[in-house]
Amino acid sequence: METLTAEIKQKREFNDLPDSFVRNILQNYLKKQKILIPQDKKSRKLLVKIIRAELRRSAGQYLGNSINTDSVKDLLKSHVSTSERLNEYEYIKSIIKHLNPGSILDLGCGLNPIAIAKPNVKYYAYDIKAEYLTLVNEHFKKNKIHGEVHHEDINQVSHFPKTDLCLMLKLLDILGKNKKETARNLLNKIDSKSFIVSFATKTLSGKQMSRPYRRWFENLLKEKGLEYKIHRTNNEMFYIITKYSKSN
Repeated sequence: METLTAEIKQKREFNDLPDSFVRNILQNYLKKQKILIPQDKKSRKLLVKIIRAELRRSAGQYLGNSINTDSVKDLLKSHVSTSERLNEYEYIKSIIKHLNPGSILDLGCGLNPIAIAKPNVKYYAYDIKAEYLTLVNEHFKKNKIHGEVHHEDINQVSHFPKTDLCLMLKLLDILGKNKKETARNLLNKIDSKSFIVSFATKTLSGKQMSRPYRRWFENLLKEKGLEYKIHRTNNEMFYIITKYSKSN
C-alpha cells in the first residue's frame, strides 16, 4: 500500500497531498471494486492512472499550477475557488465582522486566509495542498497574524481546535459520496459557536444549477436543532449557522 501510494504521488500535481488522503482514495476504490493491489506491471499502471483520476475529481479545486507571485489578487486568482469568490469576499467578511469571532477554523481553506485573516483573530487553516499552506503561512508571518497551518486530510482528523467560527466554503460537496454522513461526522467533531458553510450554485461547466439549495444539508441542520439563514450570491449558496452547541 505504501509503495503504491508513493507511485501515485510521483506525478508533480499530487506530490504534496497527504499520504493519508491518497491512501484513503486508493483503499475506497479497492474496496468498492472488491479487488487487491495487482502485482503485474500493466494492471498496476492502470490502477495508478485510475486513482490519479479519482484524486483529480476529489481534490480538483486544490490542484493547480505553481504560484510564485507577491500579488494578493494574483494569488487568489490562481486558485479555482478563490478566483470565483473574488466578488464574494466582501460579503463573507461582513458576516464575519457581524459575528465578531476571536478565533476561526477554516477547513479546506485553500487561499481563503489571505483574503480573510486579520491580526486580531486566531486563525487555524487546514488543507491538503501543502503549496497553498506555505503561502498562507508566509502571509500570516508577513502580516503578524496569529495563525496556524495544518497539512491534513480533514476526514482523518479526530480533533479540531475549539473556535468561535468555522468556515467550510465549497467543501462538503467534494468530501465523498455520502455527503450527509460526512457533514454529520464533521459537525460532531467541530466545537465552534458559529459556521459559515457554502456550496456552489454553478456546475463545473459554468451553468447555473436548477436546484442549488442543499436540502440534505438543511435536513441535517434541522435534525441537530441548529438555526440557520441562507444567502445566495451569483456563485455560492451560504448557510450561516449562528447557534451551535456540540451537545446537539
